[in-house]
Amino acid sequence: MITARDLEAHWQRIWLRAPGHEDAMTRVHWMQSGALYADIRIPSDRPALNNARALSELSADQLLILMQAEGFAGTIDVQDGICTWTREINWHGTPDGIDAGRMSFDAAGDLIEDGVHADYAELWRSMPERPTAAYRFAADEAGQGILVLSNTQFLIGFGHPDAPATAPLIAALKGGEIPDSLHTHFAAHYVFGQWDGTAGQARLATNPFLEGQVVLTRISAGFQFTGVTFDGQAQTLEIPI
Repeated sequence: MITARDLEAHWQRIWLRAPGHEDAMTRVHWMQSGALYADIRIPSDRPALNNARALSELSADQLLILMQAEGFAGTIDVQDGICTWTREINWHGTPDGIDAGRMSFDAAGDLIEDGVHADYAELWRSMPERPTAAYRFAADEAGQGILVLSNTQFLIGFGHPDAPATAPLIAALKGGEIPDSLHTHFAAHYVFGQWDGTAGQARLATNPFLEGQVVLTRISAGFQFTGVTFDGQAQTLEIPI
């Protein structure tokens, strides 16, 4: 039977299957170290940014597509082969219901997650390098965060635990409106990236303007996160370790 220790890895999702739906295109990474995890899910059909310099220069339709991304982080608990994910922070606000899956390995060694409270299945594949550490941190005005890292990669997420649900934002965007509260929503970040020495370059991010940029730097006291706001202004955060 699978234990919490079996889930300590960098997992990449291969597919999601649910009644009437199958997704093998969304780019999904889940990094687990100890009880702490972070998860990011970025659709493959994001809009071209063209000459835009910030999220504030995108249309409501473009922003609506960006809102299809997901990011969350917290802790897991595994009992009798069922893993329950507590989303301490969630890019789309406090989730409805319990996130739990019955976990098993297939003959190839891939991880199968069968939904307990919802009808779905996901196939996860372990990446070669396991995470080596995970940290909680305070994100000042941006709330709190979790950083999971290996020698070559990292996944960071931060935001407010009591962030409101994003359904009203999505409804406004569908109606062609760009609500002011998007500024606060995009102040939270979820980023998966690659280390190059002491510099961490973003490969996937809930804010696409971060992708390809150095967002995480190792410093003597821990790490420094460098991002941008909805309006494209610099956003920095010290992460003491």
